[in-house]
Formats: sequence, C-alpha cells, structure tokens
Amino acid sequence: MNRDVLRDLRGPSAAAGGVFWRAGLLMVFDADAAEQANADNYADLTLPDRLRDLLLRRPSTPVSWKRVRAAWLAQLRTLSGAAGLAALDARMDALLGARTGVLLNLPWLAHEVSFRSLLPIVLDGLSPADRAMISEDAIAKLARLLGEAEEEPPWWRSWRPVSIQVRAGLVVRRELRRRARDPGAARADLTQPIATGLLGELGMDRAVDAVTAVLTAIAGPPGAAAGCVLYELVTRPDWADRLAAEFASVSTAELYRSGTRCAPVAHRFVKEVLRRWTSPTMLTRSVRTPIEVAGHDLDVGRQFVLSPAMVHQDPRHWRDPEVFDPDRWLPGAPHGPAGGRHYVPFGWAPTACVGAGLGLCQLVLLCRLLCTTYRIELPEAATPSVEIGPVPRPLGFDGRVTTRDRRTATPDD
Repeated sequence: MNRDVLRDLRGPSAAAGGVFWRAGLLMVFDADAAEQANADNYADLTLPDRLRDLLLRRPSTPVSWKRVRAAWLAQLRTLSGAAGLAALDARMDALLGARTGVLLNLPWLAHEVSFRSLLPIVLDGLSPADRAMISEDAIAKLARLLGEAEEEPPWWRSWRPVSIQVRAGLVVRRELRRRARDPGAARADLTQPIATGLLGELGMDRAVDAVTAVLTAIAGPPGAAAGCVLYELVTRPDWADRLAAEFASVSTAELYRSGTRCAPVAHRFVKEVLRRWTSPTMLTRSVRTPIEVAGHDLDVGRQFVLSPAMVHQDPRHWRDPEVFDPDRWLPGAPHGPAGGRHYVPFGWAPTACVGAGLGLCQLVLLCRLLCTTYRIELPEAATPSVEIGPVPRPLGFDGRVTTRDRRTATPDD
C-alpha cells in the first residue's frame, strides 16, 4: 500500500468509514461492506494449479484452501494446549532474558521475540543454519514492510532479497520431503499435516507456498502487535500495575490451562491494543471473481482495499475510538464494543487468521513476562509515539529490558 495514500486516509472523513475510490483502488472501509466483499471474493477458495501442471498445460487436482485451514486448525488445538502455551512462554522468556541490560530498539525486539517464539509452531526441528536462513528471510520481509529496505538498491545488490527468499523456500522444500519420506521425522507443528496428509494433493510447489505464507504472516503483524503491547505497558503504568496485580494472583499453570481466561484484565488490555493499533493497517485484495461492492462492480484482476484499522476507528460504531480504554470491553461499558463485524483484528471470514486464538494468548503471556519477570526502562528524556504505516510502529522507543526481583513473579502452583 502506497505510504502517501495511507497518509491521506487518516482524516476525520476517512475515519467515518464508507466505500470510495482513491488512487485507482476501491477503499472498502465500511464494516458491513468489507465483510461482504471478503466473503464474496473468497467464496471459492480453490487453490491455483500446480506450477508443473501449468507448464504442461493441464489442470491440477482441485484442492480447497479450506482443507489446508482445517488441517492447521486441528493441529493448533494441540499447540494451544497447556503444554504448547508453556513452551511458547518459555521461548519468549529465554529471548527476553538474553537481551537484558542492553539499549535496544524495542519495536525490533518485539518482532524478534514474537517471530522466533512462533517459528517452532510453524516449522520445528530446523538445524541452526536453516533456522538462520528462515529468520534472514523474515527480517528482509519485515524491513520492506517497515520501509527500512533500500528503495532502489544498486543493481549488484538487487538480487539479494530474491536470493534469500529462494533459499528459504528450499529449506521448507527439504523439510517437507524429509518428513514425507521418514515418519520418524514428525513434528507437532503446522508443517506436519502438509507433509504427511496433503502433500500428494497439493504438490510440492503449493505445499511450499502454504508453509511460507504462514512464515510470512508471523514475520509482521504479530511482532507489530507485540511492539504496541510494550508501548502501552510503558506509557500507561497504571494499567501495567493492574495487570501485575492480576498476574500475582494467578499461577502460570492455571494461565496455561485456561488459555488466559483466568486473566480477564490482561485479556481486555490485549483486545484494546489490537483494536487501537491494528496490524496490518490495510489489506489489498485482488478480485478473484466478478463481485459487486456497495454498488461498485469489480472485474477479475481489479483491486480493493480493506482496513480493519479503519473499521476499529469508525465513530459510527465505536464511542471515542481514539481513546485507549481496555475497560470498554466490560459489559455495558460506555465506549463499546460495537459488535462482532466491527472488531476484526484477525481479518474476515473465510480468510481470517487461523492462529487468532494462539496469537491473543501469546500477547497475554508477553504481558505476564513484562509485568512479573522483566521491566522495560526508557531513557529519562524519551517521548515515544506511534507511527501509523503498513503496521503501527512505536517511534522514539529505545530502552533496556531489566530483570525484576523474582520474588514478585507469579506463583508456579
């Protein structure tokens, strides 16, 4: 999404929602229209033909994306259980612990902690070299998302991002082949059902695309959300204290078992972060089948833009939408919420994020670590703020992670 277009859409008229054209794209910011447009556009979720079949000019065996999603959802039920959440929490703890005492760019730290802790859920059991390659690809994609990549690199360096992406794809391809050949190589991750249940139908190229799509997904929005969690905890010490008090009365074992339901204050806090600082800000969609959106006819190949962030800032449905207020999620609260279709931090059906529940749990667990085990200290003159780009990003947000007195941590029993 062009940054100038994004900047033009930040005024009161844009926040009021609606459907309109801008820079040759149909902007669909009305909640009802966005929900319908996404449903109509993805009514048929048949995957594209395999590359090999395209080259041979023959159709592939049709496979619905719903089958892939169903396999992932079944696997996520295990990965989101008590043992899975405990392992995720331990990985984040280790990553934060390894960064204590050093002045850091905190948004980048949030991305690192988020991506590296989620990676084993998508693709586990990698060698250090392969893990480094997957991480390098994620960093390159994230730099482009945040606008920190070179706009026009010299010709002798323009091949590098493509080379990194190709080598990361080869890592995924090798792992899929290894697991398909050797049942003993099984791992409890999202790659496993692709390798052992769907590889024959998908073909290698579509299987690689499925896995790399999830790797790309965890390289951006989850880390952006984590960065905004850090920002709100630091700039709102009253809420940090409320969360710390709640976590002090809840054991980690109970937190893992309940999937964060035993921490309602933290749950509301995370939901409000996801509403106020929604990531990604906008989603550009290509029309897959002729559709009509609020009176606008769109042919195949045209593009339209959905914005969960604009839906979350629409004053027709949210009272004082620019106010950060986690208590708006209490029953009968004056600031909202407005209803299901007006809160879409993980997108719209049928293409909503399959890992939504796990993503919310990860952020609550991150809050626990930062309120009970670690604290973030900023330089005295720091005045952080949030920039709205492709993803929200705190600026002026360098600081140190330090360790709290372990006696203040939550009980283990």
